[in-house]
Parts: sequence; structure tokens; C-alpha cells
Amino acid sequence: MFRVGAVLRRGVATLMIMGTCVMTQAHGATLSDDIAKTIQGQPGHFAVYAAMSGQPPQVCLNCDDFIDAASTMKLFVMDAAYDSFTKGTLHPQDMIVVHNRFHSLVGTGSFALDQKEDSYDPLYAAIGRPVAVSELLRVMIQYSSNLATNLMIERIGVPYVRAIVAAQHLDGIRFGRMIEDYDANSQGIHNQVSARGLGLFLQKLDHGDIVGPAQSQAMIDIMKGQKFNDMIPPGLPPGTPVAHKTGWVDGVRNDAGIVFLPDGRHYILVMLTKSLPDEAAGIRVLNTISRQVHDSFVHPSRNG
Repeated sequence: MFRVGAVLRRGVATLMIMGTCVMTQAHGATLSDDIAKTIQGQPGHFAVYAAMSGQPPQVCLNCDDFIDAASTMKLFVMDAAYDSFTKGTLHPQDMIVVHNRFHSLVGTGSFALDQKEDSYDPLYAAIGRPVAVSELLRVMIQYSSNLATNLMIERIGVPYVRAIVAAQHLDGIRFGRMIEDYDANSQGIHNQVSARGLGLFLQKLDHGDIVGPAQSQAMIDIMKGQKFNDMIPPGLPPGTPVAHKTGWVDGVRNDAGIVFLPDGRHYILVMLTKSLPDEAAGIRVLNTISRQVHDSFVHPSRNG
């Protein structure tokens, strides 16, 4: 009976998560209006998804627009790695020799990553030496290492990552290729996400539905160690735990995470951008949005 009840509760939660903004509570419309005012007139394009864990979104602004995933795509590489762990085709203690030459997804060409465009130099110093999969996953998420990402994609395979995204019914996620595979990019193969798609992934992750409860928690624990904290965290009280993944390329600043409130509740916040002429100014807008969402979810009686 316990297992049946748990399945039913998870089914109800999934239905609630996949609801649209039309289903939001009255105070959710006020929060959505406030955020719409915050981004109104701001240069660039902003997409926002915000929801209490297990609830439909209270903010869903431009949330079905596909935007360059930047490094948020690394979440799905981690997802596929943990799925491989459960199948026994990959193990955290497996060693991968670090190298910086990768085959393009298209044609017969190869390419190397530009270290100046990466965010974790120590892995380049390890070229020619073996590094554990668990360490590659850690620096891929926490330090956003592009080299670690491509090493993991090479080991797992692009088709496998895509298959996991499809099997988990993660609509709004388009996993295309390795980082800096410009030959594939020129043929229209991109990594793109929508705010709703990332929001659904984080909802499922927070409920233990990505691979399994233990695997979901392990991924959340890695995400809590994020070293780049200039978007969601500045809008939160100091010390507020948040498990998140950032991403950036020219004109794009993204952040997607689970925020943990002192009363035990969690909420999901995804903020995506594109065409930012001033990235620092765009980040300040994201900080404001983060604060607005936090204040609304902590003090819902003040809204509506």
C-alpha cells in the first residue's frame, strides 16, 4: 500500500507540475506582473519560469521560447552519466585520460577547445593523465569545465544523452552536440532549452524522478557546490542553499536552480536570456527577478 500511495502521489505531483500558468493562484499573477514590469523596456530578451516545488508555475514569461542553453546543457550530460551508473555501463571511479581533440558530430573533422574560453584551467594541466569520472562530473557542473563536458560526452555519446532526455519526457530540451563543435553548429545542430523545459527537469530532479531518488539527490548535492553565483544567489538572503547551474556565451546569461527555504519548502527558478547588449546590466535584472520571486514565495500573503 505504501508503494502504491507513493506512486499515486508522484503521479499527482507530475500532473500539477505540467499545468500551465492559467492554473496559477491569484497572487501568482501579481508576481508575474511584477516581473513583467521588471523586464519591460530592458534591452535583450528574458524568459522566466518560477514555481513552488510540485506546483504549476506562478511565473511563465516567454517560458516556451528556445534559447541557447550555454552551459545549462551540462545538466543533461550529468543526467546521462548517472543513468549509465545505474546500468553498469559507466562507474564513478572509471578513469578517463584527459585530452583536447574531439571528433565532430558531422563529417570527419576534429576540433580542440579554446582554453581561453573555458573556466577551469587545472584540467588542461592534466592532459595526458587519467582523471576519475566523478571528478569530471564535479568540475563540469561546479566550475563549468568545457573540457570535462566534452570528455564525458565523448565517453557517453551524444545519441545516448538525447535518448535519456527523450525517455524522461523532457520537452523543451534540445541536446545537440559537444561544446565548440562548430561544424555541427553550422549545420543547425544546437544546444537549446526553454525555461519551462529546464523548470520541468528541476521539478523532477527535486522529486527524485531523474534516474532515481538517490541519483537525483547526488546530482543536487553536486549542484549545491556551484562556484558561479552572480545571478540567482544575489537575490536571496545570504546563506540560502541553492542547487543550480549557470551558463553564458556572448549576449546570454542563464541560471536554473532549486532554492531551499528555511521552512523546508523548495522552489524552482529558471532565468534565460539572449541578445543582451550589456551583460552586466542583464545580470542586475536577473538579480532583481530572483529577489522578487524569493520575496513572493516566502511571503505569499503580501501578494494578490
